[in-house]
Amino acid sequence: MQALLAVLLLVGIGACAAAYSGVFYITGSQFYEACRQRQAKEKIDGGFKEVGADNPSQAALWGSCTPMMGESMANAGFAIGSSSPQATEDAKALASACPDAYTEMPVFPKFWYTVAVDAIEKNGGPTLIDRVAPAGWLIERAMKARWPRCIDVARPIMPRLGKTSPPPRSDGDRP
Repeated sequence: MQALLAVLLLVGIGACAAAYSGVFYITGSQFYEACRQRQAKEKIDGGFKEVGADNPSQAALWGSCTPMMGESMANAGFAIGSSSPQATEDAKALASACPDAYTEMPVFPKFWYTVAVDAIEKNGGPTLIDRVAPAGWLIERAMKARWPRCIDVARPIMPRLGKTSPPPRSDGDRP
């Protein structure tokens, strides 16, 4: 019995260590650190040329910054609005509670990840749980802190725009 307990303890420790190092998925801390490094390097280089990563692992993480941010926002039910004079009434309604493409989002979508990095930073950065939790949790938590009404405003508008939004969730389903 003690041998079984010892084996289970070792397996548990190994699984925790693997999760901490991001073996199973990109953790919140990995996302934040990698994308913040990319953002800093783009600022140094002026943002007009493609920045080069130092190694293949960093290149893979940097390449996932915007797709992961977009996927996390979509899965949570976020939308992007626009307060542009040419925008539709629905887009303007979304812009009142959600990220505004006209004033808050970078012009080029490949830089949209910076909105998530800035929101995470303003929310206090990654927490201890973000060292093992998936990046989507950290992104979602930071975006909800920055735009707390967005999901509720987007829910009735998205079907009118031909987009589906996830079903309502309780706050206990994710941080």
